Amino acid sequence: MTIEDHRLYLNYRIILKAKAEGLKTGGSQNKIKKNNFGDNDFHSIYKTAAENEINLLNKLKIKPVRTDSIINYRGRKNLSPNLPQFLHICDRDDLLDTGGILASKIKSAKGIFLTSSRFEGTKIFKAESDILNNLNSYMYDYAGNPKFDFICIGTNSEAEIEFIRKFSGNILLIILPSNPLTNPNLSAINKSSVNFLEISALDPFYKNSKYGFALRNKLAFHLSNEIGILYLSQKSSLSSLIKKFQNAGKKIKIFKSSTIKKSDMNKDTCNITRHNTIRQFILDSLEKENIAIDNLLKLSNIKLNAEEKETAEAISILEMNSEIERCPGGIIKKI
Repeated sequence: MTIEDHRLYLNYRIILKAKAEGLKTGGSQNKIKKNNFGDNDFHSIYKTAAENEINLLNKLKIKPVRTDSIINYRGRKNLSPNLPQFLHICDRDDLLDTGGILASKIKSAKGIFLTSSRFEGTKIFKAESDILNNLNSYMYDYAGNPKFDFICIGTNSEAEIEFIRKFSGNILLIILPSNPLTNPNLSAINKSSVNFLEISALDPFYKNSKYGFALRNKLAFHLSNEIGILYLSQKSSLSSLIKKFQNAGKKIKIFKSSTIKKSDMNKDTCNITRHNTIRQFILDSLEKENIAIDNLLKLSNIKLNAEEKETAEAISILEMNSEIERCPGGIIKKI
């Protein structure tokens, strides 16, 4: 980070802290570029706290990077990514310190975003070897050269975790967690043989990850020129994201999808009342304490006679709507 970028980022953190206290900071982010920013009353109040946060980020090897240095705006000045001014990158192996080559690769947008629906049949979906093999073949051409500069992938489904565990190759892996980088959930994943970065649009000191999914998906959309769906269910909450890629003319690749039976065409596939009942039961159950996902499946079966598939679907949709959060160990908590 240059001296100028460090100054801008310090001012950026001061503004975030002042706004968190309900103070008026002048609104526009452009104001942090002015030389007289230090004259603001709140600057001296929050400067030390902001510097302490920056020191902690340095210890954790979390680097703030200007969003426009990573996302390729492709000359469209009217493009509004609706992302914060700074992204945060966990770069434990100093991959970014390679003469800017890696940063330029990321900005190329020649990447694929891999994601998955959360359920199949009565089990929360975990990609099997045939899907992973098909995916591996798709990533490389006949000569064995990678088709993409990088792969973006989240950490909130079993399919994603399974892919990260088994991934090997010479393509950069960009992990997009929906939680703050100061609260990692990848400790159980061995990534020693993989070149990877973790990039988050969620501020590392944000107390609530309510907007984690929304920001992650926005970041994935702007970073990638293609989306790959490991598994797409009939009623997937990924539909809006897929439509966004489609409207932007970006390629969509689905590796496995559920099929719609003719007998299902005459059924009320939405069954809004039933789904709402299950979702509300989950939220009520999490009101007093966090519950393991397996226990939620059993509990809803006992109380509502709900099939595991129904509950798994409800959990997935609630999570995508940022109403609940899945923590390490499969523990679910209400946001």
